[in-house]
Amino acid sequence: MADEPSAGLRAGRRLTPARGPSARAYLLFVLGEYILDEDSPGAWTQTLLDALSLLGFEENAARQAVTRSASAGWLASQRSGRRARWLLTPAGREYITVAKRRIFSPGPDHDWTGDWLIMLTSLPENNRVLRHRLRTALGWAGFGSPAPDVWISPHPSHAKEAREVIGSLGADVQATIMHAQLDNPQERHRLVTQAWDVGDLDARYQAFMAELAAVTPTSAADAFTARLHMLYRWRRLLLADPGLPPMLLPQDWSGEQARRRMTDRYVAWQRLASEWWNAREDERGLAQPETPGR
Repeated sequence: MADEPSAGLRAGRRLTPARGPSARAYLLFVLGEYILDEDSPGAWTQTLLDALSLLGFEENAARQAVTRSASAGWLASQRSGRRARWLLTPAGREYITVAKRRIFSPGPDHDWTGDWLIMLTSLPENNRVLRHRLRTALGWAGFGSPAPDVWISPHPSHAKEAREVIGSLGADVQATIMHAQLDNPQERHRLVTQAWDVGDLDARYQAFMAELAAVTPTSAADAFTARLHMLYRWRRLLLADPGLPPMLLPQDWSGEQARRRMTDRYVAWQRLASEWWNAREDERGLAQPETPGR
């Protein structure tokens, strides 16, 4: 997701998003943190705009993020005179709930049985666009490729997702899916090294922890921005992580340690971050902000 907030976790200065993330992506994190509960009163338009401004987005981009989320059916407005509050729709609540569950899911499965999902793909050799789409989609689904046109996953339950990826690419892409176990289990680490760049991912987890170690929010605004940038960065790491079982990872793997660090800071910064949000909601509730599109 340059699309990671490398500067977004530094305290003592105005925090900014990295190049690449959209205001809408950050808006969904804000909504998930502050109005996800079914009994939530929602949020004033100007509070959402102020939040995105604090996170580094221009007002026009912030307004577009709100209106486009409403057009997508994730937000609904509730008018109060010239003012408007925004509430999550059932579809929006479901989408964000699923995404948040993924962010805070426990670590990798320790009860791996040794079963592998293997997919052999066939597509036109000269169609680079189609190959890129296949590689990207299967990569996001956690598959690795140890050899050309061969994709593997230690999660047999991902077969349905693999079929959906293949089906979405049209008739030019064909695939055969199999379930197997290694004849020699000792070869599993060699297979993992061929299929995934575990070293690069481990380095990214270490860099993430190094940035967190340098953060000490000094105000409610600092806590608010640092917490949301952290969540965005963490989601990007999860999307790049195939979720390999512990027995397939190096003994000094940094992913689980990074998950604990993130969770600790998420809790530690919650009260101070909520102070900024609550104060802004109280302040904006007394004002007469314009609604998006006016």
